[in-house]
Amino acid sequence: MAAQRKLATLIAAFLLGGTALVPASSADADSSKDYWTASKLSFQLAAVRSKMNETSGACSALSQSLAYYRAALAMETGEPAVAANHNGDDDGMQEIRSKFGCTVTQFG
Repeated sequence: MAAQRKLATLIAAFLLGGTALVPASSADADSSKDYWTASKLSFQLAAVRSKMNETSGACSALSQSLAYYRAALAMETGEPAVAANHNGDDDGMQEIRSKFGCTVTQFG
């Protein structure tokens, strides 16, 4: 179990660190792609941690995924208020949080 945890952490660190290696562009579209990628990778990390019964880590990664999602949405729409209006407490987010075993206090 400890070996699996170390392997999952190593893989996640590599994947999340790899997004920093992508050269930054001045175009907003490229930046939003970075946020979309980071959101997807954070969600995948949450899934791995959930499978390893690391609820706190899974909830933290899920929260980070939502933060990246909001940043990507704001970047694409050009309106930060659009992302700010999504507080993560709608029915869809409640369902996702429950699948990971997260409470509202663990999330956010």
